[in-house]
Amino acid sequence: MATKFLIIGGGIGGLMAGIALEQAGFYVEIFEQAEQMKRVGAGITVSPNGMSALAELGLAEQVKQMGNVSSKGIAIVDERGRPITKLADEALAFPIYAIHRADLQDILASALKKDTLQFGKKCCDVRQDDTGVVIRFEDGTEVTGDYAIVADGIHSSARDQIFGRQKLRYADYTCWRGIAKEWPDDEKLFTETWGTKGRVGIVPLANGETYWFAVISATENSIAHQTYELADLIARFGSYHTPVQAILEATDPEKLIRGDIFDLVPMTSFVKGRIVLLGDAAHAMTPNMGQGGCQAMEDAIVLQNCVKRLEDVEMAFEAYSKARVGRTKKITERSRLIGKVGQFESAFACKIRNVGMRLAPASAQRKQLAYVYEVDLLRPL
Repeated sequence: MATKFLIIGGGIGGLMAGIALEQAGFYVEIFEQAEQMKRVGAGITVSPNGMSALAELGLAEQVKQMGNVSSKGIAIVDERGRPITKLADEALAFPIYAIHRADLQDILASALKKDTLQFGKKCCDVRQDDTGVVIRFEDGTEVTGDYAIVADGIHSSARDQIFGRQKLRYADYTCWRGIAKEWPDDEKLFTETWGTKGRVGIVPLANGETYWFAVISATENSIAHQTYELADLIARFGSYHTPVQAILEATDPEKLIRGDIFDLVPMTSFVKGRIVLLGDAAHAMTPNMGQGGCQAMEDAIVLQNCVKRLEDVEMAFEAYSKARVGRTKKITERSRLIGKVGQFESAFACKIRNVGMRLAPASAQRKQLAYVYEVDLLRPL
C-alpha cells in the first residue's frame, strides 16, 4: 500500500504539496476547514521562483494564461509618481505574474486527484506514535495516515500543539486589499507608491481588473482603522499620483479586505517525527517581497524532491527542514526590513530614503533579486 500523507490546510501550500506528492506516487488526503471553495480574497503575485515550482508540476502555463505579466517592469515610486527604484523592461530578467488568488487555487485544486480535497474539516487535535498519525476534526471524525503535513497558515493551532506556541510579530501596520474593475493606463507595469501617508500597490490582473493594496502605520487592533471604509482610503490617498484615486474609486466597497500584518518569528526546525510544517504555518512572512505564496510553492517541490530521494520519510522531512529553514528565515527578515523602510512617515526621512535608493547601483538590486528568484529547487541533497 502506498504511503499515506495527511495534509492539514487547503490553501496554496497545502494544494501544492498534495499535487507534488500525488505526482510522486503517494496517497494524499487534504483537509480544509472552509465549507467550500469560494471566490474570495484579492490578488497574488507569482515571482520566477514560484513559476519554477509550478513548472515542476506542469502548471506554469495555466497561470501564465490566466494571469498578467509585468512585461513593462516593476517600480517603486513616490507619491508624485516619480521612480524611486525600478526594474525596467529593457533589463527585466525577472518577470512576475499577477493572478486572482481564487483563480490560482482553482488551477491547483483541479490538478489533484478526485476526492483528494475535503472541505468542512477543521482540525482540533493531532497525535502521532511509531505507527502513524491521527487527526481529529471538530465534527467528531478522525483520520489516520502515515505522515502529516501542517499547512494551515500563520495561526495554525496544529503547529502550536505539536511544536509549542510560536510567537507572532506585529509589523506595526495594517493593510487593506481590493479588486478594482479598472486597469491603469499601463497594465503591464506593476507599481508600489511610498509616501508620507502610507503605501499603495497597484497590480493589474487579467480581464481589466486591478489588484491593489494600501498600507498604513497603526497600532495593533487600532479601533480607528477598524472602522475605515473605502471612502476614508480615497480621502487619505487622493493626493497621490494618477491612477491611485481612480483605482480605489473603481472598487466595490463591500468587498474590501483589511487585516493587521504579522509574521512568524523564524523557527529552527519544521519537523517533529512524522509531522512537518509547510507554508505560512512554518514561515509566515510580511507581504513586502510578495514571497509568502512563492515560498510555500518552493516548499512543496523541495519536499517532493526529498521524499523521492530518501527512502526514510522522517529522514526526508529532516532534509527538507534543513534545506528550508535558513532560506525562509533570510527572506522573512528581509521582507520585514523592507516594510519598515517603506513605512517611513516623516517627509525628511522619506526624502533621504528615496535619494539613497535612487543612487543605489542597479547591480546590487539585481543581486538581491537573484537570491530570491534564481533558486535550484532540484539541487541534490
